[in-house]
Amino acid sequence: MVSAIADVAYELSTRRREAADYTGALWAAHQGLLAAEENELLHRQVFLAHHAVGDVDALCEAAARLARINEGLGGGVDMEAETAQLLSTLLPKPVIRCWL
Repeated sequence: MVSAIADVAYELSTRRREAADYTGALWAAHQGLLAAEENELLHRQVFLAHHAVGDVDALCEAAARLARINEGLGGGVDMEAETAQLLSTLLPKPVIRCWL
């Protein structure tokens, strides 16, 4: 069930983001994160939506939230390589490590 919720949230978030409805994209991703807070596909949707509207502070806060979630998982889990690469692409160089 959790997987289905995350999949639908991801699909809706993607469609809303592609339609330039960033509020809708964030809403959909956050609904999925309520069911699967560790789902990095959904976190990447959040990062992309914040980046699209130029909200670097919210992007940093979202990255920090994911880092805290990963830290709380069984003694700490590393961020997926895809997620780390996306953040390094989206964030300006002076704040690239804002999630630490």
